[in-house]
Amino acid sequence: MITIFYEHGNKDVSTWTDRLNQLFLKYNLVEEPEAEYARLVDDKKIAEGKTAIDSYIDGLEQFVKSWYEDRCDKYEFDTDQ
Repeated sequence: MITIFYEHGNKDVSTWTDRLNQLFLKYNLVEEPEAEYARLVDDKKIAEGKTAIDSYIDGLEQFVKSWYEDRCDKYEFDTDQ
């Protein structure tokens, strides 16, 4: 599960939430008042700061997009052969 730790007043949280909701991934948001910047944790992967988190989510979006592009029902197979 993806967890985003963020500082109080971070305006990017709603954008990240919208993007992750579109990917249908489980995530958790944790406000840390003492945090200086946001941090995304996904198992052993960590992205720190807005740019890194945006880039990480970009990668997830690309992965999901390619996953759906590669689905087998997209191709026509001749079952008579």
